[in-house]
Amino acid sequence: MTFEQILERTKPYAIGLVVGLFFSPIIGFNAGWLTTTTASTLAAETARVDAFAGICSGAAGRMAAANSTDLATLEGYDNRAKRDELVATIMADIQVPADILGKVSTSCSRSLS
Repeated sequence: MTFEQILERTKPYAIGLVVGLFFSPIIGFNAGWLTTTTASTLAAETARVDAFAGICSGAAGRMAAANSTDLATLEGYDNRAKRDELVATIMADIQVPADILGKVSTSCSRSLS
């Protein structure tokens, strides 16, 4: 087999390799097959915030039931100070990491409104 024959046989594979190396990242990112580190970190943080906010909301419901109050009285813009006070009381009992504490408090307060 001569060098020209080997080159002729491998030409389609070489072209396919070059085209694949060029287009696969473009297709992968546009189709959502690849995730970036930032997207993964943000998804993990959102999951942590949602989990702690769910715990806070559940504790608020239990606290309201123990005090014989209705959570519907805390709804609306005018009652946000009462909601924030309730959330602050609940958050004192829950050990939330400092880096997401503000987001958890906000999310919990929003879930009560």
